[in-house]
Amino acid sequence: MTLETVRNPAAMFEITELVDRLLDAIDGELTSRSRVVDGLLDLRLAAGELPQVVALVDNRLGSLPGKTTVANGWWMDTLAELRTAACN
Repeated sequence: MTLETVRNPAAMFEITELVDRLLDAIDGELTSRSRVVDGLLDLRLAAGELPQVVALVDNRLGSLPGKTTVANGWWMDTLAELRTAACN
């Protein structure tokens, strides 16, 4: 596996664009859990060629708080982490 394979610029761009859209959709203090799951799954799909991002998404899906809603602070922190992981 070459560095170019691991650092796919198109995937990094797609993930940062998706993170921006998800951040723009945040309103108030809570987001429905299903919306967060959908966002994480979309990010996982976009990160198919970035294994470190896929692993982070899987970790976040496994530790998702709340039964019906998620605090937006957790969601924004997760999105920031995913953006950083995609760019590194």
